[in-house]
Amino acid sequence: MKPRASHRRAGPGTGLLALFLLTGPLFAESLPPATGESTFTAPAASFADEIWLRLTQTGGRRRLSLVIAPFVARPGLDDSLAPWAREIRQVLDADLRFSTHFTFPEPESGEVFFFETDPAKVDLKGWGTTGAEVLITGHVVPKRGGPALDVNLYDLNTNRRIASKGYPLRPNWRWLAHEAADDIIKLLTGNEGISRTRIAFSRQVEPGRKELAAIDRDGANPVQLTDGGSTKLFPNWSPDGSRIAYCAYSARSLDVHLYDFSRRTTRRITERDGLSTTPAWSPDGKTIAASLTVDARSEICLLDDQGGRMRRLTNSRAIEISPTWSPDGRQIAFVSDRTGAPQVYVMTADGTDIRRLTFEGGYNTSPAWSPQGDLIAFVQRQPDGRHQVCVTNILGDTYVRLTSRGSNEDPSWSPDGLHIAFT
Repeated sequence: MKPRASHRRAGPGTGLLALFLLTGPLFAESLPPATGESTFTAPAASFADEIWLRLTQTGGRRRLSLVIAPFVARPGLDDSLAPWAREIRQVLDADLRFSTHFTFPEPESGEVFFFETDPAKVDLKGWGTTGAEVLITGHVVPKRGGPALDVNLYDLNTNRRIASKGYPLRPNWRWLAHEAADDIIKLLTGNEGISRTRIAFSRQVEPGRKELAAIDRDGANPVQLTDGGSTKLFPNWSPDGSRIAYCAYSARSLDVHLYDFSRRTTRRITERDGLSTTPAWSPDGKTIAASLTVDARSEICLLDDQGGRMRRLTNSRAIEISPTWSPDGRQIAFVSDRTGAPQVYVMTADGTDIRRLTFEGGYNTSPAWSPQGDLIAFVQRQPDGRHQVCVTNILGDTYVRLTSRGSNEDPSWSPDGLHIAFT
């Protein structure tokens, strides 16, 4: 994944976020991955291809089994580096488990393997008895530019090292662990990881006011992005992760604004009477779909990122809101109450061929199109008045409710399509 853009819109929540796993795609956007000083080397060039074939054999995805040795520091280095090594391993382990790509067989009760601080003395045969196929080791070692974490992968079927990479230690050691996890996922599965993704959301900072904030995918490093002024709602990441479109109230309207990460500035791109809300970036990052007040009605419209051009897509007496793009940019799902209650509809990106998608339940909102394009998450109001996250295929003939406890809204897919963030 390119340097990550973070998870997409997390909606107007109060800062309470959750993540759950799906057997198919999930919602979130990622933040552009941090650039690394080195890249993986693969001494056994055929290894990645071999693992890839095993993972995609007939009968569905087979998950590769991993074991992660304790990460240690070379004797003679600063004593403070040993805790860093342990904490990096802990975060790496959590990232790989969360990815759902791997299994982690546990050693038999009481079984302990002696682990050398010298990476050349790894007991591969001993680790092979765990039943794992790949061993991951980590050593903090001295390098010319300063200490670095050397991560090595070993094929326990052949007792060969298959990949190695050095990561210069830096204060943001959690990001180093996320980078290593994504590198391992890419090497062993061919898929991009989401460890370095972030989630944007609207956070209540005082009664009656919310500001934009962002956190790492695992809930660490919360950062408030905006401050002062009116409430900010409906954050939506640009595809490259450099900007967030969102809505903010002014004296007489609700307008679409852009937050620029590199400049740390905000800019209003609509200035209209009425409501301009629920912005959604197109996959190419050139256009924003949003719900705008046109002729006293809420309609789905397209804006350029400068706000200088507006094209109306819908034209009905209903309220049309919450657009979300298909990954190929050819279709847009949205919410309309044209039948009397909110339901999810799909149209082509030019506003034609509108069809209803949801028929189960009398109140369905907040669609979010999966990165693979085969599923749409949405929120359904239940008979008890609570809201639950559901998914449907793009034909609308099959749907599954994913949540059941409490009230859950504003789903957002992760870039790999395996998780959903929601409030």
